[in-house]
Amino acid sequence: MLSLLSRLGGLFKIVPPTLWVALATGALVIGCLLYQQHTIDGLRDDLVDAKQALITAECDRDAWLNVAFQRSRELATEREERAAGETATRELNNQLDTLDERYRPSAERIRQAPTADDAPVAPVLRQAIEDLP
Repeated sequence: MLSLLSRLGGLFKIVPPTLWVALATGALVIGCLLYQQHTIDGLRDDLVDAKQALITAECDRDAWLNVAFQRSRELATEREERAAGETATRELNNQLDTLDERYRPSAERIRQAPTADDAPVAPVLRQAIEDLP
């Protein structure tokens, strides 16, 4: 080991200092370039991963948007059907009120009629008449 150091010591004396500085600078530049290349390769890999994650996120977003639009259309359809049902219910209630107004005088006249006006009626007919509104 000592002989190796003594040989290097002799080499340091033979080679001019400017050459040693140039070699050290060259080694430093090559080291920096290799480090930067390694860093750039890592960043490129990260960029590829980020682009893939972006594509996946966009696909997921589009799928959720399609589901949301479908649900919005279904909700609008349900609201329209509910509104139509409410309208139909109001119209039916109006018709029932009109029928009730029409039959109310007859029902009142029947209730106020004396029992002497009652006559024997077939049970089926009597039930049908009583079932009328």
